[in-house]
Amino acid sequence: MLRFYWKQTAYSVLFVAFAFSASAQNTYNNVKPFTGSKEFRKFSVGINAGVTSPSIAFGGTNNFTKPLISYGYGANARYQFNHYFALQADFMGGELKGNNDNPLGNGQPAVRDVKSFKTKVNYSGSINGQLTFGNINFLREKNTVVPYVSVGLGLIGYSPKISTTGNDPNTPYDNVENKKELFAPVGAGLRIDLSTLLNLDLGYRMNFVDGDNFDGASYWTANNNGSLTHKDKFSYGFVGLEFSIGKKAKQKLLFDNPAVRTNNNLQTQIDTVKSVIDALKTDTDGDGVADLFDKEPNTPANTPVDSHGVTRDTDGDGVPDSRDKQLITPTECQPVDADGVGKCPEPACCTELRDSLKNMTIAPPCPTDYPSLSLKKASLNADAKAMLATVAAKLKDKPTCTITITAYPGTSKPQQSLADKKT
Repeated sequence: MLRFYWKQTAYSVLFVAFAFSASAQNTYNNVKPFTGSKEFRKFSVGINAGVTSPSIAFGGTNNFTKPLISYGYGANARYQFNHYFALQADFMGGELKGNNDNPLGNGQPAVRDVKSFKTKVNYSGSINGQLTFGNINFLREKNTVVPYVSVGLGLIGYSPKISTTGNDPNTPYDNVENKKELFAPVGAGLRIDLSTLLNLDLGYRMNFVDGDNFDGASYWTANNNGSLTHKDKFSYGFVGLEFSIGKKAKQKLLFDNPAVRTNNNLQTQIDTVKSVIDALKTDTDGDGVADLFDKEPNTPANTPVDSHGVTRDTDGDGVPDSRDKQLITPTECQPVDADGVGKCPEPACCTELRDSLKNMTIAPPCPTDYPSLSLKKASLNADAKAMLATVAAKLKDKPTCTITITAYPGTSKPQQSLADKKT
C-alpha cells in the first residue's frame, strides 16, 4: 500500500505539472536596471514527492548490500534574494529500506547479524543555501529552465527497525522508537517555469547523517570481527510543484533575464529615435515643414508658410499671401476685401484742404488774348493807343491779373536802344 501511495503521488504531481506547462510563459516587463528587486516576486512555497534510497549517487560504503527504493514527500519555502542566491527551508518525511540479500563484492554472501532494516523519517527540517545558474542569458530571451545546487544543515528525527536472523523484522533498533541527529543535505536540481505562478522542481539530494544509527546497523569491517563508527547517508529524488507568491503582474525574480530587460530598454529608445527621425522626414503637404512640427498639415500647394507650417499672412489681414493683392495693408486700412485690399481713411490734411476749397470763391481766369504792338519809334500812333485801351479795359475787369510786356528789338543799335527805353 505504501509503495502504491508514493507512486500515485509522484504520477499525480507530474500530471499536474505538465498540464500547467501548456500555459508556461515569461512576462518581461520594462523594469529599469539597477532599481533593486522590489518589482519582482521573490517568495515561493512548494510540495514534492519522490523516491528514497539508503545510498547516494557517489557511492561510498553501506551497511547493506541491497539498498531498496522507497517513498518520500516534502514541502519547502524559498526566498530569492537575487538572480544567484536563495535561502530555502525544507521539510521531508518518508521511509528507507535495505537488506543484505546481495552478495559481497568478492561474491560471498553477506552474513551479518542484521538482515534488513526499515527506517521511518518522522520529520526532517533544514535550511539550505541555493546557488542558481543561467539567469543572465545572452543566447535566449526567456529563462525557462534554471539549474541550481544547494547545501544546508538541519535536524532529522527517525525510527529505525531491523530484522535479525530468525527474529521479528520490525524490532526497534536499540529499543528506541525515535532518534534525532543533525544532518547535512547537499543537492542539485532544475526549476522549470510552467506559468506566471507555477514552477516545476526536479531535484536530487544526498543527505549525510551525523551518526551511525539511521539504518539500525553498525558498519561491519571486512573481517567481520568488529565495528567502526560510520556516518550513514541516504538520497531523495523528487518532483515538485512550486507556487510563486505575490502580485501576478510582477515577474518572478528566479526566471528574470536582466540582459533581455536591458536590451528591451535600449531597443525602446532606438525605436523611439527611429520614429522621430521618420517623422522628421515626413512632409505630407510639401510645404517644407515636417509633419512633426506642422500646425497646418494640409496647406494648399505653392502656398508660402511660416516656420510652423501655417499659411503666411504678412500683414495679418486674414487673407493668405498667396491671394493677397495688397501684400502689406496698413492696420488702419483694415478690414480688407476678399483680395486683401483695404480701404484707407482720408488723411486729415486732405479733409481740411477740401473743406477750405469748398468755401473759396474762385476768380475768373485772366485773359490771355493780348495783342502784339509793333513800334517804329517811341511815340504811339492811333492804332496802338486803341489796342492798349482795349487791354486796359480787360485789366480793369480783372484786378488780380497782371501782364508782362516783353520787347523784341531789331538788329540796329537805335532799335535796341528803343527797346531798352523805359516809358
